[in-house]
Amino acid sequence: MKKVISKILIAVMVLTMVGVYQSQVDTTVTSYADEGETTTVAEETTTQAPEETTTVPETTTKPAKITPAKVTKLKASNIKNTSVKLSWKKSKNATKYLVYCSKEKKNGKMTKYSKIDSTTKTSVIDVDLKQGTFYKYKVVAYRVADGYTTKSAGVVVKVLTKLDNVKSFKATAKSSSVKLSWKKNAKASKYYIYKANESGNSYGAFKKIKTVSKKKATCTVSKLTSGKSYKFKIVVYRKKSGVKALSSGKTTTAMTTLSAPSNVRTKEGGKQITIKWNKVKSADKYEVYRGNKKLKTTTGTSYTKKGLKIKHTYTFKIRAVRKYKGKTYRSPFTTVKAATTTGMKGTWIEVSIKTQTMRMYVKNKLYCKTAVVTGNVGDRHTSKGVHHVLQKNHPRRLQGSYHGQKWDVTVNYWLGFTSDGQGIHDSTWRSAYGGNIYKHDGSHGCVNTPLGKMRKIYKKAYVGMPVVVY
Repeated sequence: MKKVISKILIAVMVLTMVGVYQSQVDTTVTSYADEGETTTVAEETTTQAPEETTTVPETTTKPAKITPAKVTKLKASNIKNTSVKLSWKKSKNATKYLVYCSKEKKNGKMTKYSKIDSTTKTSVIDVDLKQGTFYKYKVVAYRVADGYTTKSAGVVVKVLTKLDNVKSFKATAKSSSVKLSWKKNAKASKYYIYKANESGNSYGAFKKIKTVSKKKATCTVSKLTSGKSYKFKIVVYRKKSGVKALSSGKTTTAMTTLSAPSNVRTKEGGKQITIKWNKVKSADKYEVYRGNKKLKTTTGTSYTKKGLKIKHTYTFKIRAVRKYKGKTYRSPFTTVKAATTTGMKGTWIEVSIKTQTMRMYVKNKLYCKTAVVTGNVGDRHTSKGVHHVLQKNHPRRLQGSYHGQKWDVTVNYWLGFTSDGQGIHDSTWRSAYGGNIYKHDGSHGCVNTPLGKMRKIYKKAYVGMPVVVY
């Protein structure tokens, strides 16, 4: 019995000691600082029954993947020979933009796209380009955010850079036309030619007058006015894939040459010669020369040279002159030969071998003048001297021979003036008179005359009329 009681007492003591120890443990709480130190905080020594706890796991939501919108209003501006500006409207959700370029190769094909820029701006300038060359630019909106990298579809714009002007643009003028020439531009599809007419001391507006193939490097502009100044411009043009480009244009000026005085005629006297000519378009004045000596500058269209020798041949030259913008322009010379008369009075015929002209005077006034063909130089020449009309026939058969050459022709009008058969007659087999024809295709001594002039002279001629040949 005693042993049982002893065991019960020991058990009670053990339980009591365990309860005291547990109470001490519950009165101490340990806290850990950020740097690993511990701090003990005393709480009230109130024994409470432990409460049941439940742990709920924390929930995390991942951001959505966002793709930026395509750029809009992509355009190329300020296009030059070697540069271009690209600009576009800001794209929603983009953080930057990637710019790519594909360029034309020599064979006309395009290279693959290569990146030329990455920017947060909405414009970029590309430089070091080639003139007249085709480019394609592609802009892609780019986004890097929330752990994602996304891109929009690319938007493309086409560009054809401006063309260089042609080199060595020249103008060669004639009286009514100008020939333009230039060095080709290898990129040209064609060339546009513009013309501006003189207006006062300047020029009017340019007007396009011609389109020239890229294969050509010359162009002739016709139907111009002689002695007028013109300004020309050439523009290089190219088109590729629907895109056009032009050069700024290069200019040159040209003055069409003044026409030489035309319809120059002379009126001869015993000691003077009067020269007349038609007015030349655009001319301000005229210069008259005898040989290489200038005799007169005149604004009129006639000139009389006095104090000459009788029966003497003179050579005169006349040219038109114009002054424009401080420069003097001159036409080619027109040359005329004229001979002073015998100084006779009354009615007579005179023939100048040197000038190949024949004149008939009636009552001291010039009645008819014409170019003729006299005898060949040598032993077939027309006899010089004072003769008289010996025969007057209408018509007349002419027969003869010379060194084995025979002829047998009938002429409409005949005025014989030498005993050996020389005379003045029409020659319908000839198509030209005057000049130097007589030196290589002259007559056998007669004075060959155009039919119309011969008919006129024949009416006033009479047997015994003086015929002077010199």
